Amino acid sequence: MVRWRCKITGIVQGVGFRPAIYRYATELGLMGFVRNDADGVTIEVEGEEESLKTFLDRLGSNPPPLARIDTIAIEHIEVRKDKCFVIFQSHQSDDKTIAVSPDISICDACVSEMADPSNRRYRYPFINCTDCGPRYTITKTVPYDRSNTSMAKFDMCEACRKEYENPLDRRYHAQPIACRSCGPSLSLWLRSEKLKVRSEKFRLASRGDASDLIGQCAEFLKEGKIVAIKGLGGFHLMCDATNDDAVRRLRDRKRRPTKPFALMVKDLDMAKFLARMNPLEEKLLTSKERPIVLMKKRGKAPSETLHSSLFTFHLSHAVAPGIDRLGLMLPYTPLHYLFFDHLDIPLVATSANLSDEPIIRDGHELMEKLGHVVDAVLDHDREILNACDDSVVQVIGNWPQWLRVARGLAPLTLPLPFNTDRKILAVGANQKNTIALAFDDKIVLSPHIGDLTGIEPMDYFERTVETFRRFYNFTHEVMAYDMHPGYETTKWAKKNSTLNTQYSTLSVQHHFAHALAAMAEHGVTDRVLAFTWDGTGYGDDGTIWGGEVLLADVEGFERIGHLRPFRLLGGEKAVREPRRAALALLFELYSLEEVLEMENPTVKAFGEGEIRLLHQAWQKGINAPVTTSMGRLFDAVASLAGVCQKVGYEGEAGLLLEAVASNNSEKLRMKNEEWKNASCGDAFILKNERSTTVLDWEPLVRRLAMGEGEETTFDFVPALVEVIVSIAKKYSKLSIVLAGGVFQNRTLCEAVLPKLKGRRVLLPRSTPVNDGAVALGQVWHALHRNV
Repeated sequence: MVRWRCKITGIVQGVGFRPAIYRYATELGLMGFVRNDADGVTIEVEGEEESLKTFLDRLGSNPPPLARIDTIAIEHIEVRKDKCFVIFQSHQSDDKTIAVSPDISICDACVSEMADPSNRRYRYPFINCTDCGPRYTITKTVPYDRSNTSMAKFDMCEACRKEYENPLDRRYHAQPIACRSCGPSLSLWLRSEKLKVRSEKFRLASRGDASDLIGQCAEFLKEGKIVAIKGLGGFHLMCDATNDDAVRRLRDRKRRPTKPFALMVKDLDMAKFLARMNPLEEKLLTSKERPIVLMKKRGKAPSETLHSSLFTFHLSHAVAPGIDRLGLMLPYTPLHYLFFDHLDIPLVATSANLSDEPIIRDGHELMEKLGHVVDAVLDHDREILNACDDSVVQVIGNWPQWLRVARGLAPLTLPLPFNTDRKILAVGANQKNTIALAFDDKIVLSPHIGDLTGIEPMDYFERTVETFRRFYNFTHEVMAYDMHPGYETTKWAKKNSTLNTQYSTLSVQHHFAHALAAMAEHGVTDRVLAFTWDGTGYGDDGTIWGGEVLLADVEGFERIGHLRPFRLLGGEKAVREPRRAALALLFELYSLEEVLEMENPTVKAFGEGEIRLLHQAWQKGINAPVTTSMGRLFDAVASLAGVCQKVGYEGEAGLLLEAVASNNSEKLRMKNEEWKNASCGDAFILKNERSTTVLDWEPLVRRLAMGEGEETTFDFVPALVEVIVSIAKKYSKLSIVLAGGVFQNRTLCEAVLPKLKGRRVLLPRSTPVNDGAVALGQVWHALHRNV
């Protein structure tokens, strides 16, 4: 007889880990116990050595579906001759390192029970078990026990308690366990029809009876009304996606003119009716994480009517205007499934928030802030402690690219290949913000926080920092932040460092952090060749970078290439008006009089007086910062080609260019064939200036200025591919990093990857390619710096 003590770390709490241990141990006749603690799970198991080995083999090869084992440490200890195997209560500790589990969509077993009239949870909208349901969003602190969640206020009935305490039951220690007798309930609020101002009051229409309330809300949606519905991490604003008036009304009320709306669809058949789907996209759409998956819109050709016999509706053009993609997700809560019992239409399901503010998690706050937007609110009394938006993913080639890591995925815990003796906090970027923590043997990346432009977003940021401090009893010893002096995170970090001098600080250049994030995900510390292309980021020289080529390792970087600089007319205003970036490029190459005589779309988008005024600002550098931004070059190309002059959201110009390419896919394919053996000289010139490669856009802009818009648009992306390949050949022994928001461009990525075949390319696979990973890069740098 032998006895082992096993310490297990990873995602091992709130995922049915202890009952699985119990089953394996009792099946093998082993004695001992299992217990949650602040580090993970501790097991003491006793029996014949061969049985113990079989026990660990089973655990490693067949863990619970939501669990992830990072480490197992085994210690041989003295035999105690226990009489049975038991599950102990969680052990409280001030030293908290256990990974907090993300929220998971409802499992198939719970869906079946909810549809069974003989089941006591028939049509109950808060059904869950150890394999599904809320985790992060209801957790105050760890260990993940009911007393540490927002479910603590609901006293379990006798039937739920029996399930909760039975190690062989699927709901053993399922902390959100509930039923109609003891759990959360719904409430419906209706807007007063008499008041038509922002401070409209809502009245409580009904409470409790889920079937009636859900059915009533479904009728509202059929009537074209806008309904706010509480989900796992916040509210969605929902309307009938086939009702053009309803969708346009939502756009008008929310002041969201063109940014695409995500759709929730009833099932896979409905998704396939709306979008063309490859096997990986289908796998992601139906996964337990249930992200929003960006896919190609299905065309109207007779050959593409695969599911037309099942559905007769037509999607509103206002859902995703001008682009060739749709963002689809399947139902992921019991409430969603119950809604689609009444509906056979796709629903707009967009985050309930004011522009640039975080998702709203409280019903009364929603009625106060969005009372002018919604006609009804379906609320419930299970409090959301931690807001969490939907995750977003697209497929590039044969791999997923995450654009937002949130519900279902985050908090994202990445195991370190070593132990660190310091606690590091990284506060990320200003857009698509996340925070990251490093301690012991792990990095933890928070869910998506968003753009930090205002009081509410910064409150959400600070609340998230405090949440993770509480989870892990975390007091940082190092704080890493972006170099940009105007970023809210930078100002917050500097302010806090002056108030508390007990920790050190480290500023990290934005594009270096992009490269580091990809390196961190792959565990790379050696030198890489990094193409970090995005919208904007503060450079070492005080200008705005964004089209950079770096030689980087964990210690630092050398800028060996960049886009030819130009000015952003109007500064931040140029982000919303691609015509401003394009006009600045024309000013670089032509005289004012020559520009005024041009007939291209950019010049036509301005009045003569505007052009003269902007030329003066350009000459004097008034509100016209210098940039090397690749994202703004995409904007300029879209303007000069007549694709768009103003946008409703950052990145829209790139999506519209992709749509143009998609609509002319055969022409694009022929262009790619032409470029196979071509240089980038028809669109770009690579110049060597003081040991730096400058990517000069002059040939591209001259062609566009002379009216070669469509032709040059097709040449643009292949030319960028050749730029990458040309520079990469000079550094043939280095791994290549492709990072930054520009690499969200599917056309660019799918064109460049085959050209880099045989090279090691470090692409983000489980973290965002955009600014959502900047905090991860900051942490990776701090881990390897003695600060």
